[in-house]
Amino acid sequence: MKNVKFGFLATSVAASLAFCASAQASGGGPFGGTIVGLTADPVTTTRVYAATSNGFFRSDDSGATWAVAETGLAVAHPSNGVYVTVPGVSGGLVLFDDAGHLYRSSDAGATWTATGYTAPVAPGAGLESLAVGSGSTLWFAANTGGLLTSADSGATFVAAAGGFPAGATVTIVATNPSDPTKVIAGLNSSCDSSPTGTGACPIYVSATGGASWTAIANPPGTTAAGESRHLTAVAFGPGTTVYALYGDPNYGDVSLISSSDNGAHWTAHAQYGASLAASPSDANTLWVDANKSTNGGVSFVPLATTGRMTNGVFVPGTSAIAVPANYPASPEVWIGTFYAGVYASSDDGAHWAPANQGIAATDIRALAIHPADTTHIYAGYGDALSDPSPALYTSQPGGTWNVTNTTLNAYQLRTVLLDPTTTGTIAGTTMYTVGTGFDWSGGVRGSHNSGIYKSTDGGTTWTTENGGIPTQGATGHYAGFLRTIIADPRSCDTRASTAPLCTTGPLKTLYVTGGGRPNGTGAHPYRIMKSIDGGVTWADSSTGLPNDIINADGSEDLVSGVTPIIMDPTDSNILYIGTFADAFDASGASVTPQNASGVYKSIDGGAHWTLSSTGLPTYTGSPAVLDTLSLAIDPANHLNLWVSTIDNSFSPSSPGQIYKSTDGGASWSISNSGVTGPDVRALLVDPTHPGTIYAASGGLGPANPGGVYKSTDGGANWISISVGLPAFSATALALDPSDSTILFAGTTGGVYSLVQLPDSDADGVPDAVENAGPNGGDANHDGTPDAQQHSVSTSSANLVGSYGWQPGIPPSARPAELAAKLAGPRPQTGPTGYFTVAVNGSTCGQAVDVAPVDPATVSADTVPHHGTYTYPDGIVRFELPRCGSANVDIVFDAASFGSGWSWRYFGPSTPGDDTTMGWHDATSLVLSRSGGDWKIALANGAFGSYRPAATNSILFVGGPAYNDTLFTDGFQ
Repeated sequence: MKNVKFGFLATSVAASLAFCASAQASGGGPFGGTIVGLTADPVTTTRVYAATSNGFFRSDDSGATWAVAETGLAVAHPSNGVYVTVPGVSGGLVLFDDAGHLYRSSDAGATWTATGYTAPVAPGAGLESLAVGSGSTLWFAANTGGLLTSADSGATFVAAAGGFPAGATVTIVATNPSDPTKVIAGLNSSCDSSPTGTGACPIYVSATGGASWTAIANPPGTTAAGESRHLTAVAFGPGTTVYALYGDPNYGDVSLISSSDNGAHWTAHAQYGASLAASPSDANTLWVDANKSTNGGVSFVPLATTGRMTNGVFVPGTSAIAVPANYPASPEVWIGTFYAGVYASSDDGAHWAPANQGIAATDIRALAIHPADTTHIYAGYGDALSDPSPALYTSQPGGTWNVTNTTLNAYQLRTVLLDPTTTGTIAGTTMYTVGTGFDWSGGVRGSHNSGIYKSTDGGTTWTTENGGIPTQGATGHYAGFLRTIIADPRSCDTRASTAPLCTTGPLKTLYVTGGGRPNGTGAHPYRIMKSIDGGVTWADSSTGLPNDIINADGSEDLVSGVTPIIMDPTDSNILYIGTFADAFDASGASVTPQNASGVYKSIDGGAHWTLSSTGLPTYTGSPAVLDTLSLAIDPANHLNLWVSTIDNSFSPSSPGQIYKSTDGGASWSISNSGVTGPDVRALLVDPTHPGTIYAASGGLGPANPGGVYKSTDGGANWISISVGLPAFSATALALDPSDSTILFAGTTGGVYSLVQLPDSDADGVPDAVENAGPNGGDANHDGTPDAQQHSVSTSSANLVGSYGWQPGIPPSARPAELAAKLAGPRPQTGPTGYFTVAVNGSTCGQAVDVAPVDPATVSADTVPHHGTYTYPDGIVRFELPRCGSANVDIVFDAASFGSGWSWRYFGPSTPGDDTTMGWHDATSLVLSRSGGDWKIALANGAFGSYRPAATNSILFVGGPAYNDTLFTDGFQ
């Protein structure tokens, strides 16, 4: 058995139910990303499992290809990595989703069945673990919930007995797969880490299946005053051999210990690391990170790096390592990395190759499309914090992706900029990208580099532009994490700021924004930097931004960074930026900021900046504006601007806020009617259609998903266009420069694309679909075509995944494929039948994101004493923005529902609460039913809707279910 436990993720970034037709799609790339855990199947030697920052995946061909393995989970795409294989059982798995629901699988994750148990506190950040004991015994290290045990395969849990300390914080538990009565558990409580303390958390060992425990108070070589040391990983070898990592990850000194008697006695070793694996056949063979020992941990040899590099030289850090059950007969080795996906070796680590095909866990935060070839898309990896990612990917014909990072010493990227005067050919394009990274030489990491990177050959090779920018050195300061780069479109020569745009180049004047370089005394330069020589040299351009407030007691208040920067399309001297603020008390705890953050404006090419935030929301009792993380300006009217604001506490109760200015930033007013996603991070204006603007919102979880929103009236009203997106949705947007109906989004699961088919009533269902519906496109028989009614939407379960967002690059035949489906015989009943959603509400005239959902892609609907519900006619999804309450007719064409049918809802029973996700009896919502018509009543913030009440929106997923199981008392 391999017990997965790791703690490097600070927050959960899971996506949930893809509230769309393609909930279980693996994604179209780029593939790879953050690997949380790797585990070989205990029997099937070519099968390996990967827990990632965006879900659970399985490979049946030794890592050559991967598929998502989540069918049946109420909260899809778990990121916590809390799972375990069942010893001696091919395909046996136990897993927690991110809401704390516990599941078992007997078919390698192809399907999951809930045990009925929900953790008191949802697992997060990998600081919990599972282990399989004898018979039907399970162990759960529940963090602050202590050590729990189940005697009924996970249906119920109780606190461990036998002398195990009650109330302890327990983050790891493991059992010996050859003798599951041997159990090891590690505490992570507040051990005495004072200068005179031992700093050691005990290791608890049971040789009796938990009937009694022995505390190993101070494993040899593990005492360190001033630290809080504890068990971080356990791996059993054959027989009674066990290896473990023990130490304080915060100090980077987690070292190897070993035992030959199931943990009763330990020996210390000199090797340090974060990941651990042991050979299933040789007690002396083990791996710590990318190092192998064949003498029981006495000495280690680094694994080869051939093929295991990114950014040219660096071997990524190891987050997980695994070998097959019949190692070394099958000499495969798999390594998981923090941001660069999986590497696989078929020759015991001598040679490596990336093994990511199908792992959709790349966090894409930057997008750019080349105008000379719009299938050539650049995608930048974001939020790689401790190790490098591949950094930059480029799409290829056919929808595949290549890494494009030769000499690109970037960990993460936030903006990709193409110089428009050089884009006649891809090879001749000058381009820039910004983020953060380190310089490397001979495989050794040096100091932070500037974070500004330039290519003059379309991204084939890169240089780091350091000129004039302080980099990390003895003082520890550098230019900071960079966010945005823009170019002055008139800077190919000395023309005036209002002259015509350059047509030949390259452009010379550039602006970059970021975190800057605080010096601890108040000065904070380099939050904005400017170059007038094409990036060769840079100078600070932050005059006018407020200095940091550094108080004598150690408290700080600062405008800590600049995210967006935009330029007036009519005058290159006029620029706007968005800033964010932070404040800390003397202990380092966050407090309400008081420094003047918000939108700033320059009218002299960035030489000076003045606050332009009148009307923007501020923190309570503070002049600091909520974080302003995206800005946009109207190319047809330079006085029109939009900005998004976010409370840095990420309150789940409020929709994402967008404000508009019609006077060049002098004043702002709210402009987010119809936006329901909670975390707007990107704004994009369509340059070819005045008044059309897009907003991308991240989500806070399955019960409050994000989305992409579109306005065609300058931001007065917004319509969600989110069918097909995952719940955590989008943080980057780009339009196809040759076809503005094609939109791209960067997500935590790679790149998604949307072909915007004609949709007159903006309900999410293309006109072609509604026009092909019953009664010649007038399914509700009211004399008006459904395609022209905002409150009436008709689609078909046969069209799951046929419209809306799709992972990857859009095939040119997508509209034709939909037309071919619609051209066939019109389905009548059953799983391919039509359904119509008709909304009746005084304030609820608009339905959006109406789509069929495949019931097989969500959690199985099984209820004790009732059996399993089935959904022969499929289930539906729709949202009603700006809606307090509504009656909704949902009609399944030519269907009739008699005995054994009921109405079911899939979602949170408490709006906004992820932990209550699942199937629920929704009989209370039904007003009436007749034939194929179900009339239900829905209310904002009430049962039957996903979102919290403050969003003023109703999001419903569900449908008619069939169940002919009798109750145990004999009544149906």
